[in-house]
Amino acid sequence: MHAIPQTAFDKIAPQYDALWSDTPIGQTQRSAVWDRIDLLYKKGDFVLDLGCGTGVDALHLQSRGVSVYGIDSSNRMVEIARTRGVDAHCCPIEHLEYFDLRLDGAMSNFGALNCLGSLDTICASLARMVRRAGFIALCFLNRVCIWEMAFYLSRTNPAKAFRRLKSSAASSIGVSVFYPSKASIVSAFQKSFRLLNSYGIGLSVPPSYVKCLTGWELQQLSAFDRHAAHRPVFRALADHRLYIFERI
Repeated sequence: MHAIPQTAFDKIAPQYDALWSDTPIGQTQRSAVWDRIDLLYKKGDFVLDLGCGTGVDALHLQSRGVSVYGIDSSNRMVEIARTRGVDAHCCPIEHLEYFDLRLDGAMSNFGALNCLGSLDTICASLARMVRRAGFIALCFLNRVCIWEMAFYLSRTNPAKAFRRLKSSAASSIGVSVFYPSKASIVSAFQKSFRLLNSYGIGLSVPPSYVKCLTGWELQQLSAFDRHAAHRPVFRALADHRLYIFERI
């Protein structure tokens, strides 16, 4: 991975949970992912966490008896995860080809894979390491986010409103972010994995930069997401999209 993303994520690591994981929106979106992945991994499974960050997802899985091996390109993120009891290692996701693990599954949450210009290397590496009938759960930033479009258009900022429609864009911390389509994601994995389903994460629940909602409003929006965000039209408009694949 280029030095810029690593430096950027190292810089925000001490504030990452306060900016995202511990916010009401972050907790709501993360819980929506957990509701799906808890059905995939059982006690005793060994799962790889790609872009483990400060270890929030790993800790959740470990609390359910799942063993987790995490990697992240940010040394500072890894240090925080380790202090929390996560088996985390500083390594870019692009270097996954050098690992030789025997996995029951793998996961990546909230856009870590959007930092990759190509998915080819990780597809081949996961196919080699994940057992047959094992699951991978990959949460990407969606190409279209209806909340983002409405939010920035209301502030007369069309460049940000439609930034995800470009092949790549710079994030608020200066990292290059890519927005692969569903077709390109499925195509990248289809040789060794079968898509079981995909789910919208953050359809009516907004991105974290939306600060105007009350707790009651967020609760109502979350309830709507549970009923609608998995439906074909709606899931294409959410902030993130969670893809569940099975190794074939």
